[in-house]
Amino acid sequence: MATLRKLLFLSGLWYISQVQGVAKFTNIECLSMDENFATVSLCRLYAVKRDVVEMSLRAHILHWPKGPMSMRMELLKKASGYKPFLYNIRQSDVCEYLEKRNHPFVNIILNSFGNRTNVNKCPIPPEIILEHFRFPVKVLDIMPLPSGDYGLFTTFSFDRQERAQVKVYFTLPEYGK
Repeated sequence: MATLRKLLFLSGLWYISQVQGVAKFTNIECLSMDENFATVSLCRLYAVKRDVVEMSLRAHILHWPKGPMSMRMELLKKASGYKPFLYNIRQSDVCEYLEKRNHPFVNIILNSFGNRTNVNKCPIPPEIILEHFRFPVKVLDIMPLPSGDYGLFTTFSFDRQERAQVKVYFTLPEYGK
């Protein structure tokens, strides 16, 4: 009887891990609010397999600010539109953050990029690249989220003006579906 319970428990864990595997990106938007600051040459999702989607983006910084660049990262959940959910983080200096790595949520997101990006420390290169990035399913082990549709909006500002924004949308399926 105990062996049967263990087998059922392990089967359930395997099933849940397989369902989490279909968590995927659904859309991406890259906006440059100031064409004198940056241009976006690539911002798209690629369907690799039925349940696998890769994200790639490429942006060129035309005019690097003299002062610090700030970043705001918001996690939103869809419920009659996208509403704030759990995190709304403001980093007043991106380079200071990249040096200290002092926010757990931002660390989870940026560490999941691994070697898929060229932005790991300052100075940030004039061409920012993220290539063939798949949804980091292992992040759900660290930060389990309820099923649903989400948006992760990242806004970059300097001189108190928003200059660029990346909106990434993803979905997490219900267990058992």
